Amino acid sequence: MEIRIRAAGESDVGRVRRSNEDAFGFDLDRGLFVVCDGVGGSHAGEVASRTAVDTILGRFHNAASFNGGSELHRAIQVANRSIYNAAEREPAYDGMCSTIVSAHFDGQRMWIAHVGDSRAYLLRGQSLLRLTDDHSALSQFLREGRRKAGREELQHLDSILTQALGTSDFVIPEVVTVEVKLGDCFLFASDGITKSLSNSEMLSMMIASSSPEQACHQLIIAANHAGGHDNATCIIVEID
Repeated sequence: MEIRIRAAGESDVGRVRRSNEDAFGFDLDRGLFVVCDGVGGSHAGEVASRTAVDTILGRFHNAASFNGGSELHRAIQVANRSIYNAAEREPAYDGMCSTIVSAHFDGQRMWIAHVGDSRAYLLRGQSLLRLTDDHSALSQFLREGRRKAGREELQHLDSILTQALGTSDFVIPEVVTVEVKLGDCFLFASDGITKSLSNSEMLSMMIASSSPEQACHQLIIAANHAGGHDNATCIIVEID
């Protein structure tokens, strides 16, 4: 059975930010996909996110008999070290960091590795399943079973990352694997989309779209209509 993958990506600055610190890239021939969300002043966030994307695309080795999760883990460590070292050398880059969600399709499985709060979702049938758990103070708060907090406190916790590329010389990416089925559709996105739109809103737009390009564009438009408070970036991957 021949499996075909189609993919598209789009990024937008939004309606509030002056610059776009998100970055994305993919290589269909290698089944490799990356979305990053940079943080840092003086355009350093853009440097961090682009460094991460370029490192994954450049350092990921595509061999026939390897564990895609381990290879993504290795490439993410290289990206982290590159960002961390650049911030150490250049005062203008001090404090820069980036989230990352990256994936590799090996023909049977989708390997997904992430650091931070950029997310991966799977559209299968009529359901949209979230595949990643944010590395944030809010996620940690909820995992610990705590629930009582005011809205402002929850928003503050959600803004604090517990892991990001470049904040230390070592990170621990989380890796998940999905056995792919024909008809599956994957979404990789920065929080400018995932925290602006509900699960049901993203689901309805993805189902209604006729192509990955249309799905990406509709998600970006909807995020801007929801206020466009952040840069918005996504990659859609269809398996058919």
